[in-house]
Amino acid sequence: MPIHLRRLSLAAVVLAMVLTAAGLLGPQGPAADAPALPGLVAVLRGHTEPIYGIAFTPDGKHVITGSFDRTLRLWETATGKEVKTFAGPAGHQNQVLCLALSPDGTNLASGSSDNTAKLWDIPSTTALRRFVHADAVTAIALSPDGTRLAGAGKDGTVKVWAAADGKELLNLRGHSGAVTGVAFSANGQLLVSSGADQTLRFWNPADGKPLGVVGAHAAPVNAVLIHPNNNAVYSAAEDGTLNFWTLPLAPQRSLPSHADAVTRVVLSADGSQVFTASADKTIRICTFANGQQVRQLTVPPPSEGEQEKGEGAAVTSLAVAPGGAVIAAGTADQRLVLWNTADGKVLHQAVVHAGPVTGVAFHPQSKQLLTAGGDGLLKLWALPPVPGRALGHPDGVVPLINAHVGGVADIAFHGNGTQALSGGADKMVKLWDLAAGKEVRSFGPLDAPVTAVGFSRDFTLVVAAAGKVVKVWNAADGKELLTLTHPADVTAVSYTADKARLATGAADGLTRVWDVATGRLLESFRQGGAVRAVAFHPNNTTVISGCAPSPLPLSPKGEKSEGIVAVNVLSAARVIPASSAAVRGLALTPNGSHILTAGADKTVKLWNIASGANERTFGGAAEPLNAVAVSRNGALVAAGGAERRVRIHNFADGKELTVLQAPGVVRRLAFSPNNQTLAAACEDGSLPTWNVVYNAGQPLPADFGKPLQTYAHESPPPPSPPAGERAAITDVVFAADSLTFYSGGMDRTARAWKFASDTPTRNFAHPNLVDAVAFNPAGTQLATGCHDGAVRLWDIAKNQQLRQINAHTTPAAAVYAVAWSADGKQVLSASYDHSLKLWDAGSGNLVREFKAYKPKEFEKGHRDSVYCAAFSPDGKLIASGSARPGVIKLWNVADGTVVRDLENPNLKADPFTMTAPAHPGDVFGLRFTADGKYLISVGAAPRRQGYLAVWDVSDGKLLWGGEWPVGIIHCVAVSPDGKLLALGTGVGTTGRPPPGANQGYILTMPEIVK
Repeated sequence: MPIHLRRLSLAAVVLAMVLTAAGLLGPQGPAADAPALPGLVAVLRGHTEPIYGIAFTPDGKHVITGSFDRTLRLWETATGKEVKTFAGPAGHQNQVLCLALSPDGTNLASGSSDNTAKLWDIPSTTALRRFVHADAVTAIALSPDGTRLAGAGKDGTVKVWAAADGKELLNLRGHSGAVTGVAFSANGQLLVSSGADQTLRFWNPADGKPLGVVGAHAAPVNAVLIHPNNNAVYSAAEDGTLNFWTLPLAPQRSLPSHADAVTRVVLSADGSQVFTASADKTIRICTFANGQQVRQLTVPPPSEGEQEKGEGAAVTSLAVAPGGAVIAAGTADQRLVLWNTADGKVLHQAVVHAGPVTGVAFHPQSKQLLTAGGDGLLKLWALPPVPGRALGHPDGVVPLINAHVGGVADIAFHGNGTQALSGGADKMVKLWDLAAGKEVRSFGPLDAPVTAVGFSRDFTLVVAAAGKVVKVWNAADGKELLTLTHPADVTAVSYTADKARLATGAADGLTRVWDVATGRLLESFRQGGAVRAVAFHPNNTTVISGCAPSPLPLSPKGEKSEGIVAVNVLSAARVIPASSAAVRGLALTPNGSHILTAGADKTVKLWNIASGANERTFGGAAEPLNAVAVSRNGALVAAGGAERRVRIHNFADGKELTVLQAPGVVRRLAFSPNNQTLAAACEDGSLPTWNVVYNAGQPLPADFGKPLQTYAHESPPPPSPPAGERAAITDVVFAADSLTFYSGGMDRTARAWKFASDTPTRNFAHPNLVDAVAFNPAGTQLATGCHDGAVRLWDIAKNQQLRQINAHTTPAAAVYAVAWSADGKQVLSASYDHSLKLWDAGSGNLVREFKAYKPKEFEKGHRDSVYCAAFSPDGKLIASGSARPGVIKLWNVADGTVVRDLENPNLKADPFTMTAPAHPGDVFGLRFTADGKYLISVGAAPRRQGYLAVWDVSDGKLLWGGEWPVGIIHCVAVSPDGKLLALGTGVGTTGRPPPGANQGYILTMPEIVK
């Protein structure tokens, strides 16, 4: 294409475009390498046609170029490495003619011969804002509306910040160890956190109130997610399990408490009533549905003539007759006491053992009552009791079994009414034929004295607790089926009616619920003091726990806690042994039908949420995996971990599409919502991003997996974290706009970053070619110059035109340059009609005209098209450059007069003006240095070469300059520190470009300026 596009008529431009597209105007492709140049810092190679716009970012670290090849490109200043290309279907569809950077360096404006001006986001390596935590940020989550950011802390707290300004909104405390994961529900009404303390905690994100807590796993929890429909939560743990939880979480409630430890919990057959016994010498009867107390029974003093023995009248065992009419309790002072349930009257009491009565159990038909004692005996008593007669058989003989040396701990009647189970201090569990008084079968020995025994509801399984272990056997043959290990001594056990789950209570204050089929922990509930009793409700989803008072005082005043009775509703729906090793990463498919796990077993697995089935495995990793992510369109799966690679798979068939090299061990991965970008959080402190634009079923695009930009957390504030933790980035998440993303790190901060999309953020349509763009000093407005002769002002925030100034429209003459005054109140236009005009930006009224040449009227004006113009830093001067013979003028802004023409002593004087031109060819670019002392000019020279010059503004003298063998120089930029120049070159497509053409150059500023 001819280089002087701006001098062509519109028809000629269109013709040139057609010829270029047809390949009839010369060879295409990258130019040859540039020749050696003085002061050369970097060459910007990549454009295939002339560069018509160039600018430094405000920090000077990057250079932006715009080219006839329809692209804009971002380059590293120091190395010349390309960082990003702005192009594609949503980009310019024809030659880029101009560009401008907003003052803050966040937006790029470009104008094109496709009749549009576009606004683009510029990548920045500086975080938009910081969110400070007291300790390392181990995980982050963004609320669905993008207004709040939650950060999980290594110190056990969760902070919630306002995403817009970083203000701390909430500081949530509850975890006793590091918080490992956080997630918002899709409706924004729930926040869940996971911890190394093996729990999930639920919070109201509006006010920070705790909504509940569940013991999630038997090992630290590594990740947590909420289903899109808000009805389920998923967690993964270090023990390789994947757990499913039902929402909403049922709140824990309590029944009336006791003044001392709760020793036994029993439910009526239909589950409508709860009976609790305590060391405080009382038994309480409560309604299960509403928790209200129906009656309290108090152990009476010993009967007259009985010698009080033992530790007092604490209730040590409890049973309710199958019909519910009679309550039996054993006491610490060796007695058995019977009450009438209906009126609470004592039916009978007697000393029945030479030690605490540790067990009572009713015959299934209430015909007999079995007791067990610290004396090691089992005794069978006749029922019902006869008033005035000792409890027992009519002949006064009580059948007894010498069951366990050292004492019996617990007993249970078999459903057949002829057998009973016992466990004792001799570490054995025994099944007895009561009629014969003989042992049927023994289970053990165990490693510690037995503390609790029980049957499954169908009596096919036997369970016992001894020390820190619970064992399950087949009742028929004594075969051991299951061993459950606890971190503390177990004191109580209870099966669900369907025998699918088993509850255990332990001295560490936890009630645990286990999946019997897999032996996996389903859920645990923290109750405060040691759990002494557990009982499953017939509904199979509720477990009631009786506890000892907490060893910690309720307040600084030292008030003693009570023995609580907690009603816990299970939230755990399913536990899946997902991996033989730790599961470190979780991801949900967009439709919520499947969940993916990434683990230390080096695989990613796809699980069907409805069935729990493993439907697919994504392999290939050579080291443990920490992270997995699914693109929003469901096309791609990404996995990364210790091998410092990110593997991308086709979701549909699991095929590995590509492997991306990461700079460090990958902790987390995130796809942008528009499916175009993948970001990784790495242990070396980096946040790399890649292009992952992909259409399922189509070949991989050539730039699939191309690195886009890498971000990094800066050094943390004091005090510094431990060595090795300083740099690590732990999590990354995209906002809905796909342009903002957040990271959390071991530097005790979360940070917001701006990602530059390949898609423009604004698109301003024009009726003709857009030749010039410029931001006002505040960066709030954009001025555009169009081939139709109009200057248009645009409101960037509102994405709308503010006004149109018909600057050079009579007749229409292209506006080749626009520039703002330093105060942003005026805008300058330079035109094909040889004039410049200054306009009031607020009203659009003409302030002043810098007139074109007119014989006898204004002979100081330009005689040809004005291609470029610039304000001096103090706003007192305007420099303008025009076409042949390469004239540069300095104007007085105040009155519109020409201060001087810049004359090049190396060039012959123009025969018409009798003054020497500034350049041997067209002047295409002008820039003042920041101090206003010097003016840099660039343009064309003979033989399709470039010209570069430096001028003293005070006297107009040429200080440095000459021809450059790089092709015509179309644009120039000065770095913010004034130490570097950036040049954009090109010669169009007519003939073969000379070496070095169609490239950008970064040079050190000539010494004369320094």
